[in-house]
Amino acid sequence: MSMPTSPSMTPEEADELLDFTIQTNEGRQDPYPAYRQLRDSPSRWRSEAGSIVLTGYNDCLEVLRHPKLGRAEADMDLPLSIAGNERQISEEKTTMLLINPPDHTRIRSLVSRAFTPRRVEELRSTIEDLLLPVLDRFVAQGGGDVMADLAVPYPVAVISELLGVPKEGNEHILPLVRSLTALIDPAATPELTAQGEAAGLEIALYFIDLVEKKRANPDDRLLSALIQVEEAGDKLSIEELITNTVLLYAAGFETTSNLIGNGLLLLLKNPDQMQRLREEPDLMAPAILEMLRADSPVQMNVRVALETVELFGEFHPRGSSFVVLQSCGNHDSSVYPQADKFDIARFTQPEAPQPLSFGWGAHHCLGAHLARAEGEIVFRSLLERFSDMQIDSTSMLTAEPVFRPSFTLRGLESLPIQVKESPSLGATSGDPAPA
Repeated sequence: MSMPTSPSMTPEEADELLDFTIQTNEGRQDPYPAYRQLRDSPSRWRSEAGSIVLTGYNDCLEVLRHPKLGRAEADMDLPLSIAGNERQISEEKTTMLLINPPDHTRIRSLVSRAFTPRRVEELRSTIEDLLLPVLDRFVAQGGGDVMADLAVPYPVAVISELLGVPKEGNEHILPLVRSLTALIDPAATPELTAQGEAAGLEIALYFIDLVEKKRANPDDRLLSALIQVEEAGDKLSIEELITNTVLLYAAGFETTSNLIGNGLLLLLKNPDQMQRLREEPDLMAPAILEMLRADSPVQMNVRVALETVELFGEFHPRGSSFVVLQSCGNHDSSVYPQADKFDIARFTQPEAPQPLSFGWGAHHCLGAHLARAEGEIVFRSLLERFSDMQIDSTSMLTAEPVFRPSFTLRGLESLPIQVKESPSLGATSGDPAPA
């Protein structure tokens, strides 16, 4: 299957191109040429299955933050679209990912009390301490696989520290969470979907047991806080507690992991930008935003009309679905000049709007502050600790780093690098941590 090309596509041709991007390895490895064509023509179209597909920044933003658009509800008979079903993580739709106001507002309010930006800042030193042994291993080995050695275990350690998940728990549930993400991916095969559903049940059973232990012996971690959190006498039910804990765990490392891997690859491929970031560390916060924009960890979202809405010059009845290609919108050149260029200073300009990577509106990512904080700490530490970083092509089986076979969540399988420790730090860093 080759990528369809046409200067002016019909909706059928646009469907075919998007299907190529979602379903093939070639399309998933680099979706941006296809995105460019989709934005140019027709930009917005009704798919054969009936969904409205959106590619431009402003269209995506309007749908993401529209108060009458949300998640599919139980009585909606939705057609299968080219972007897949809204698969349920559990029969009880009590996770913030799958419900709408007022229940979503209530649960998010309860959860956010234990997951505030202020709390993230209070934990910054703890987060930094968790990174040190990872960097020590890189020093001892002269490099390593960024994904296996840093981008996955570090965010897992952070979210586990926040939630209060013991180390042995991570070893058990981390592979299961990776399987669980198939439930939100349109590229997932029926076999992967079945594995994801089985993994979801096993993860839920693990957290049910952990919740009971925390009830008996509470600590100062997030899970204990969620058990105890209350607003006007309202607490999370056990179903709400379990499904949202699973969501926080999965989202707490998956997005950050992909931000670290995708972001470092961007720096390695743009050494002028890496050097500028070394020389101007105050650009770190806008650089993180540019990483999120240039190669978003989350590529798409789906929204459904909760009642009849008027959008884009027509009325859409309740149950109408909208496929939001937010990563495509992040490359809209009418919003971001030279959108395909990686520019760490882009978001120092007041006219540059926030990228769509963390969503918008009621379902804006609750862990956005944590992901950005972790990203800033990781990249600042890497640039300070290592005077040189290069892709280790001798450790790769392919010419370029390979992305995982997933569309919705975009992240690398591996990213081997070689590093040189900064001379000023070589004599003062601690003993290498055991491998």
